[in-house]
Amino acid sequence: MADLNSPFPAAGVARRKKLAIKILVKSVIYAFALFGILFILLLLAVLGLIRQEAGPAAAVPAQAILQVNFDNKFNETRGDTLLTEFSESSPLAFFDLIRAIGAAAGDKRIKALAARVSSSDLGLAQIEELRSAVEAFRKSGKPAYLFSTGFGSFGRGTSEYYLATAFDQIWLQPGGEVGITGIALEVPFMRRLLDKLGIEPEFYSRYEYKTAMASLTDEKMSKPFREDMTKLGKSLFAQMIEGIAVSRGLSAEGVTKLVNQAPLSMQEAADGGLIDKSGYWEDMISALDQKAEMPLVDLYDYAAALNDYPGRGSLIAVLNAEGIISEGTSMDSPLQGETVVGSETIRAQLAELAENKNVKAVVLRINSPGGSYAAANAIWFALKAFKAEKEIPLIVSMGDYAASGGYFIALAGDKLVAEPSTLTGSIGVLGGKMVLSGLWDKIGIDWQGINFGDNAGILSPNHKFSNTEKDIFNKSLDRVYSDFTSKVAQVRGFDKAKTEQVARGRVWTGAGAKEVGLVDELGGIDRAFEIARSEAKIKPGEKIGVLYYPKKKSLSEKIGELLNAAPMASVSGLRGIPGADFRQLEMLQRFNYDLMMVPVRIGY
Repeated sequence: MADLNSPFPAAGVARRKKLAIKILVKSVIYAFALFGILFILLLLAVLGLIRQEAGPAAAVPAQAILQVNFDNKFNETRGDTLLTEFSESSPLAFFDLIRAIGAAAGDKRIKALAARVSSSDLGLAQIEELRSAVEAFRKSGKPAYLFSTGFGSFGRGTSEYYLATAFDQIWLQPGGEVGITGIALEVPFMRRLLDKLGIEPEFYSRYEYKTAMASLTDEKMSKPFREDMTKLGKSLFAQMIEGIAVSRGLSAEGVTKLVNQAPLSMQEAADGGLIDKSGYWEDMISALDQKAEMPLVDLYDYAAALNDYPGRGSLIAVLNAEGIISEGTSMDSPLQGETVVGSETIRAQLAELAENKNVKAVVLRINSPGGSYAAANAIWFALKAFKAEKEIPLIVSMGDYAASGGYFIALAGDKLVAEPSTLTGSIGVLGGKMVLSGLWDKIGIDWQGINFGDNAGILSPNHKFSNTEKDIFNKSLDRVYSDFTSKVAQVRGFDKAKTEQVARGRVWTGAGAKEVGLVDELGGIDRAFEIARSEAKIKPGEKIGVLYYPKKKSLSEKIGELLNAAPMASVSGLRGIPGADFRQLEMLQRFNYDLMMVPVRIGY
């Protein structure tokens, strides 16, 4: 029998001992886990420092072939995290890729360009920029050959082949296929699933072409939705067909016929005039250098040797706005999905730029499907204020996307430059909420609430908008739409009727946007630089430096970013599961924003 006079009965002592042991064991486990994480972080940091201390890139010999693999991922911003060196992301930005090819064209040491591509993540607008860069390289009198083990995997190789046609010769590995199967636009519709779950999406938009929420509200494409997507697809398809036909000396009809027969075997592709040679990578290099005298110089090493600052003098700043536009700080981590361009980060970068007297112009590179109206408005105002203070040109270069909120911030630019395949416009607004009352009924949950303020529960997911709340909410959307369209009209010189013709949520390709006056010129970031140089009245031949933003992060910033992103690591790892394309699910993150284009997935 336990001694009841004891303050701790024997049974209680045993239980507490067991509990203490469990706590001790868990503490030890957690401590080891924490030390393990810190050790990994320290190891990554040391390896990064070792790499940095390795010295400058190897000198380019007197004669060399520049090689590049377009299957590597090239983001719009430079990779600058602890995991960059150990992930699929290249530390080089797309800007660095374009600049390196341009520099090689005028470099007497570089005698040829040897590239490879099979399955690439490059967007169509990026590919158009690369095609222009390769064509400029060839105009310098140097050959450019491209090798592929096969364009795409049973199709979906149209964009890769489109890039290949900019080269002098296209080499295909024996047994390879040419998967120029065309363009497919896919949009997920989840209304039936939501109905089964008892979830009702209640969203409103301005106007019929602002269809980003249709994936939730509708079971299929509406007539305006299908009209907009058909217009986009036809434009993109026609551009690629025309580009392939001109480069290969074929008719557009002939190329279209080949597309409709694809995937094509090597013999079929050769008979159709789509490839020049059959062979392996080594065979192509031998054809470029028959005497085997020239070593291969990797583009990474070559680009690393290019200085942003060739000396004191004039600078052109490159300011990147890549990702979903949101309030707060920018975020880019290989452990997470889409990148975020934060309004506070852009404001801080502009404030820093304003202090630099050598900055003569700014090139704003936008690659964004949109985001928050409040954040886009803040960035727009900060850009306008910066221009007023510095009195220097601000030239906008649009990447694959500069739509909705992305186009909103572009309106601060003096000149807007887009590639023909850039997706832009989407001038409109949307908003609403997911109503979960049906779900709560299914699972037996009853929400009760007390509001202090007639509209305190307007955004509650537990009930639909009342008539009064609906009216208030739609008035808010009207105000945002009015602000957006008035800025478009003022900057682009449109009257009200013309503004409505290009707005109401319509998405445009760069080519279409040029026709209706939403952009000024067609071209890539190199063209934006030419305009910036001219507008800044920088003398021809004068050397200029590049001030690149975002600037390189400190070690502590990289560690903090990695720790903040760690909870997403397990989710990110799911992307590698065969047959599960989680990029489609990542698009659902965009439903939280009011200035966002439709989450369309383009397969080419």
